[in-house]
Amino acid sequence: MPHFYESTLIDTVDGFQCKSYANEHPEGFVIVKPKYIPKEVIAGEGLKYRFLFEKCLVRFNQFAPKEKLAGYVKQFRERFPDYIYDCPLHKNWFYVVPKNKIKAVHDGRNGLQELMGVPEKDLDEYLKLVRELVELLAESGVGVDNLGLTHSTLLGNYTLGKSDIDIIIYGKQNGWKILEFLKTAEHPLLKWKTDREWAEYYQEHRTVESGHFTEEEYVKHMRRKYYEGMFGGTVFTLFTVEEPEETWLKWGEADYTPIGLATIKAVVSDHYNSHVRPGCYEVEKAGLISGDHESPKTDDSIPIKRVVTYSIPFVQQALQGETITACGLLELVKPKWGKPYYRVVVGYFDAYLNERREREFIKAEI
Repeated sequence: MPHFYESTLIDTVDGFQCKSYANEHPEGFVIVKPKYIPKEVIAGEGLKYRFLFEKCLVRFNQFAPKEKLAGYVKQFRERFPDYIYDCPLHKNWFYVVPKNKIKAVHDGRNGLQELMGVPEKDLDEYLKLVRELVELLAESGVGVDNLGLTHSTLLGNYTLGKSDIDIIIYGKQNGWKILEFLKTAEHPLLKWKTDREWAEYYQEHRTVESGHFTEEEYVKHMRRKYYEGMFGGTVFTLFTVEEPEETWLKWGEADYTPIGLATIKAVVSDHYNSHVRPGCYEVEKAGLISGDHESPKTDDSIPIKRVVTYSIPFVQQALQGETITACGLLELVKPKWGKPYYRVVVGYFDAYLNERREREFIKAEI
C-alpha cells in the first residue's frame, strides 16, 4: 500500500509524461493517467498533438472519439505492456508507471517554494498571478508549505491567457479549510462564475458528464464548488491530495468483484473524502433503481455503503444529508476486516472504452 501524492507529474524513461491518479498504489507501481506520449512511438490519429520538451507529443484524451481511443489504447497495451496493471484485487486494469521506469518526479511543493524565492521584478504576469493567488490562499490559515504547483504552472510551459493555474493542497483538512475560506474570500482579482455564466458554459461545453443534467441542475451543482474559479482573468484549479496517514482507501485491504452497471439512490452520510481522488461518499438507505440498463442481481442482505469517483467533475458533488442518484460499476467489496458491502465506482479507466462512458454520473437532489 505505498503512498504517492495524486496530481504529481512523472517523466518516464520511455519519454512519457504522466500524472498520478490516486494517493495509494500497488507495490512497485504508481497509478497514473498518461498525459503526453511521443508521436513516434504510437500513432495518435483522432487525438491532438502538442509541441513540448523538444518533441511532437500526442495528448492522451480519454474523451476522444471512442473508436479512436480504443485503437490507441490497443497500441499502447501492445507496445508498452509494462504500463498496464491488470489488478487481481479489482479484476480491472489501471494505467501505471513501474517504479523502475520513473525518470523524474516533479515535486509540486518544492516547485512552489522555488517560485516564492524569485524576486517579484523577475516574474512574468502569469507567475505574478500565481504568487498572488497563493498568498490569498494562505490567508485561510493553511501555510504555503502545504501548497504546491502542478501541470504547466510547475513546468513553466504555460501560455499566458490560456493556461490554468493549477495548485495542489496537501492534506484533506487543509483542502476543506481553503474551500471553506473561498466561499467568503474577497480579492479584487478573485471571481466566480455567475449562474448565467455557468449556464452558458453548460450550453457551450456539453460533455458526457454534464449530459445527465439539465441546465438548471448543472448550474446548481457547479455554483457551490470552489475548486475552480478565476483569478486575474485566469482560470485556477485546486487539487486536494491526501497525506500518507489520512488516506481513506488503503491499497490491498479489500478484494473487489465487479457485478455490473448499476444505478442507485441513496442518502449521503459522510462527504468528507469527496474532494480527493479517488473521492468517496459514504451512503445509507441505498437501493438499486431502474436505469437505461438492466440492473445486476445482488444479495439484499449486503448493504450498498459507498459511491466512489475517479472523475474530477463528480468530486464535491454532494453533501451530507443529501439524496444522490449515481450510476457506475457496482462492486462487491470484501474487506480483510469487517463485513462485505457493495460500492458504486464512477470513472475507472475501462469505462472510457465501453458503455459506461455515456452512462456514469453522480447527481444530488439540491
